[in-house]
Amino acid sequence: MKRVWDLFNIVDRRQRRILLVWWGLRIHELRNFPLILISIAWLAGIVLAAAKQLPPIILFGLMAAVILVTVFQWSHRERRLSLLMLCFLCAGAWRYTLALPANDPQSIVKAIGPALVNVNGNVSAEPRLSAHARILTVAVTEISPGTSYIWKPVHGTIEVVTNGTLLEDPYGANYGDSVTLYGKVAAPSAHTAATFQAVMDFPGISISSGSGNPLLTQLYHLRVRCAAIITRTLPQPLAALLIAIVLGLRTPALTSLAFAFNVTGTAHLIVPSGFKVTIVAGLITSGTRWLYTGRLATYLPGRNHRLGEWLQTLLVIVSIALYTLLSGAGAAALRAGVMGSLLVLAPRIRRTYDVYTALAFTALVMSVQDPTILWDTGFLLSFLGTLGIVLFTPTIQQRLHFLAALPGGHMIAETGAVTLAAQLATLPIFALTFQQVSFIAPFANMLTVPLLGILVTLGLALCFTGLIALPLAQWIGRITWPLLWYTSQTITWCASLPHAYLLVKQVSSTLSWLYYVVLIIAALAVYTYHSLSLHIGTKTPIVLAAHGATKRKATRQHKSIVYGLYIGGAVLLLGITALISQRATNNGQLTITFLNVGPPGQAAQGEAILVQGADGSVTLIDGGPDATSLAETLDSHFPPWQRSIDLALLTVPRTDHLTGLQDVITRYSVQTVVDAGMLHPNTTYVRWRRTIDEQHLSYATVGQGQSISIGTQLHLEILWPPLQLSHKGSNEILDDGMIVRLVAPNLRLLLLGATAQSSYALKELLQHTSTSELQAEIVQVVGGRDQTLTPECIDVIRVAHPSLLVVTPPTQHQTKATLVTNSTSSGQSDLAKSALIPGLQEVQTRQTGGLTVSATAQHWTITTP
Repeated sequence: MKRVWDLFNIVDRRQRRILLVWWGLRIHELRNFPLILISIAWLAGIVLAAAKQLPPIILFGLMAAVILVTVFQWSHRERRLSLLMLCFLCAGAWRYTLALPANDPQSIVKAIGPALVNVNGNVSAEPRLSAHARILTVAVTEISPGTSYIWKPVHGTIEVVTNGTLLEDPYGANYGDSVTLYGKVAAPSAHTAATFQAVMDFPGISISSGSGNPLLTQLYHLRVRCAAIITRTLPQPLAALLIAIVLGLRTPALTSLAFAFNVTGTAHLIVPSGFKVTIVAGLITSGTRWLYTGRLATYLPGRNHRLGEWLQTLLVIVSIALYTLLSGAGAAALRAGVMGSLLVLAPRIRRTYDVYTALAFTALVMSVQDPTILWDTGFLLSFLGTLGIVLFTPTIQQRLHFLAALPGGHMIAETGAVTLAAQLATLPIFALTFQQVSFIAPFANMLTVPLLGILVTLGLALCFTGLIALPLAQWIGRITWPLLWYTSQTITWCASLPHAYLLVKQVSSTLSWLYYVVLIIAALAVYTYHSLSLHIGTKTPIVLAAHGATKRKATRQHKSIVYGLYIGGAVLLLGITALISQRATNNGQLTITFLNVGPPGQAAQGEAILVQGADGSVTLIDGGPDATSLAETLDSHFPPWQRSIDLALLTVPRTDHLTGLQDVITRYSVQTVVDAGMLHPNTTYVRWRRTIDEQHLSYATVGQGQSISIGTQLHLEILWPPLQLSHKGSNEILDDGMIVRLVAPNLRLLLLGATAQSSYALKELLQHTSTSELQAEIVQVVGGRDQTLTPECIDVIRVAHPSLLVVTPPTQHQTKATLVTNSTSSGQSDLAKSALIPGLQEVQTRQTGGLTVSATAQHWTITTP
């Protein structure tokens, strides 16, 4: 403001009068942008209606009166535009009040309360995943109180939280399904999206096939398939990162990185954005230019060149629409898709693309469909971020013109200016929603944003080649992995720097409004300063820094640097891959790792054992209760290109053993899957077998007396259960659980697992198995804290006569069964003493977080994290 005032004071009175007239003409020119003015009036009406609600009938009367006056005053151009703005102001307020649940007697909001109700509806969007929950969007149609089944019509959209970890669950509700829910309807929380009028947490649900949009059904299915392809070609959490970048899909594996992206101001990398739409449009444009420049154009009837251009435009618009839907069709994705389509369409209809008009049109269309979208965080961040980039980037970039003299300085200045501009426009939204303000954002964006275009391109190539040939996609994954690793490590490092961000507990909405008032005044001041400088001819530093020669030179320098970075990056990636390949040689020893597969933030629990043979063979025994934890832990033990497992073995068909393993067989190429079968299959086991069939995996049921060879030196001996199951105990799952002995040179490992809790199984094992078949250097059991062994388990341990007892913990929700102990000060636990084996060492992975046994032909050792 001071610069504007100083500039205003250096001119004489005559020049001031000229400038005032010039400013008045500038304001008068807004008449040439009626869509912008109408959209501003519409949005202002929505905001005013939210602040002060009036009955819809009054607003409708005001709107009708203004329309009548507008008809009579249509010949007066000045009055016409003003009256149209007033009309849209009233229309926006009227539309918002109609959308309020209070003005709808059949709104689902009326059902909020402690009473149990039945609700009929349709799943109207793709399910979302959050931790161990599967969240449905249900458009409700009918409701009945209690068990009366007297149905009444009802309107609204509710958020339904159910159990599940799969985007497409064959036994759960998916897009288009008709559902009947039984439970309590509750008010949405402060963090629930504004589009939901109510929520239902873990209701009873019955499902029947519905009639969703066939195109959306296929696109959602394609989205899930593309996500599955990425997880089969890349380790976690890098696979989750690429899924978010390319598909805009948040998976549980991204949780470990999400906070770092938020606090470093780089969350736009993992959500739909206009830049990604531009990349898709550019790829399609480049690939379809032959329609009007190649030989095909000569065979087109009529105006060949013009028709070819329209064909190209149609293909680009269709591609943008499909990518928008593939990205989830959220508010941010729709905003980017609409503006991208307008950008492509404008040249074909001989119009100049104006970003302000496009923003206004997009906001108008989206708010007409749903006025509450103005309170959607994704829409606000996308809309205000784009507006801030357009308004403030040129000014900030001119202030950073001194960086152009440095190598890559133009790119650094441009990236920093865009980041600062977007951050200026969205600062209050981030503070209110995420309760944090990032100081490291410009630096973090400079280091990562230049790679976004390459990552999107590689990600799309990986997805579509994976649909044709998965091995080819895995090669693309090898090239993509170093870039993803660099991005994740850079963001994590930036988030860990001291004072990288500030956590704010409470931010006043009044302060936020005041911030935007000041920001608008500043934007007008900057605009006036630039305009006055150009009009008077004052040689300011900004004008001097922006002359055309410098711009052309910077552009050429920027392009040469980008091309050099692409070539150097490709060479670097090949070098990194070759270096890692040379170092990834087998160390010639057997490694058995008891993995820590507990859910994030909780103690180690569940069971998953990774066996890596001296000859490179890989066996996974059980998978623990948390798929995300197993994915990250397992992938950390493999090189990035290791996407195959020789054998997956399930010992007990219950969730604390099976959940993670079921995810593994969908992400890895598994040669053979083995279990003992189930006499009376439950839902969990049926889903496990269905997944095996869908993945077309080799499957075998094994039983007592059989042996499985893994590689050249490793054997698995099946000691229990019998091949023909005949349950006679009290717990079928444990009684028919598998007991195996792993035999390798100089090492035998007896895996009792959860079956150690079955007295029936252990009695039968002792009766039908010789002493030599049970002997082992290491015995493993599943147990919990403050428990003791059963007599049968003690007898088996005595016969095995091990020197090491490994205790892996059960899941926390399991009831106490019969196992494991407190450690004494002497280092030998009550469990080891109860087995009456002198010198028996015990290791509880709940305390150590994991355990690794390494064995050679001469000796074996144990290490803990």
